[in-house]
Amino acid sequence: MIASNGGAAAVVAYLICAVFVAWPLFTFELILGQYLRKTFIKTWETIRPRWLSFGFAQFLLLFIAQSYFSMIITYTIPYIFGSCVTPLPWAEDSEAYWTNTILNSYDDLNDKPPGPGPIQWRLAVSLVVFWLITFFSVAFGKNILSNITYVTVTLPVVLMLVLVIVSATQEGAREGIEFYIGKFDGSELTKLSVWATALGQILFSLSPGFGTAITYSSFVSEKEDVYKAGMIVCVANSAFSLIAGFAIFAIVGHLAWEEGVSVEEVATRGGTGLAFITIAEGMSFFGSGIENVMSVLFYVMLLTLGLDSSYAWTETIVSSVEETLVFTWQVTLVLCIIMFLFGLVFTTRMGNEILDVSMLCCSCIFT
Repeated sequence: MIASNGGAAAVVAYLICAVFVAWPLFTFELILGQYLRKTFIKTWETIRPRWLSFGFAQFLLLFIAQSYFSMIITYTIPYIFGSCVTPLPWAEDSEAYWTNTILNSYDDLNDKPPGPGPIQWRLAVSLVVFWLITFFSVAFGKNILSNITYVTVTLPVVLMLVLVIVSATQEGAREGIEFYIGKFDGSELTKLSVWATALGQILFSLSPGFGTAITYSSFVSEKEDVYKAGMIVCVANSAFSLIAGFAIFAIVGHLAWEEGVSVEEVATRGGTGLAFITIAEGMSFFGSGIENVMSVLFYVMLLTLGLDSSYAWTETIVSSVEETLVFTWQVTLVLCIIMFLFGLVFTTRMGNEILDVSMLCCSCIFT
């Protein structure tokens, strides 16, 4: 998105949207949750009974987003296993590996059997693994979840710093980083689409409107300084994204140098294709030995970041149900199974196309 929206100008738009829209909304939700001591559905009902429907709408949005977001993160699991193979299984053609081996997509959507097609076993098994990790992390109390989160939050920070250092030393990395922070097309800031994209990014990343901040702050002490905690979370969230951008654009710059093309041409290959085609291809250029290490680091980082979001969203969904039911681990199990079953449609041969539509729908809601 940065490459398609004016380089550093897109970063500026992102920061403005973060400071003046997402951060205040996030902090406001923390204050609501701490003051009312209720999860998000009951919070809106307490403020005004007619707003109960708004709480249900948030629940539905969160449920749908979690169902398809789990699939995006699940894609990292077969890539983590593939990263342990020498040479990397996608070294010869990363796009063919993604399209044929992982997705097994139809060559022509106009000439295919009715329906989304059969479930792909690699993706289905990976989705089971993802939901098992999420279930055992969330189901047995907040103390267990907090201990697990210490690891899954700290680990990607360490991995990201390693990626930044190693990738920045590669040929072409400088050009990639210069494109990231040095290319500033101010005319892009006059386009509403750039602001809509930046706003959608920070809102999805920080997740105000999902009810997570309200629910989490309802658990903390009444004397907790949630304003301070909110600022720490907001700044850390955006800082991680911006610093990780150095690693991504360094790898993109290295890949552009290897291919003899412009950084912009490589960077604009967005969506899932950036992580699972472009970046995957870039890993093979690090050389024998280090390519496997770098690939494992990158995809483990994506997995742990995704798990952190999954924990927060699943805990929010579970807590809203627990508010009307007696807490049992069975509630978490049933909800995880339901979201897993919803996610199975994304493991079919047309799953990636359905995933794109789902992401587009949620993006329209945000913007």
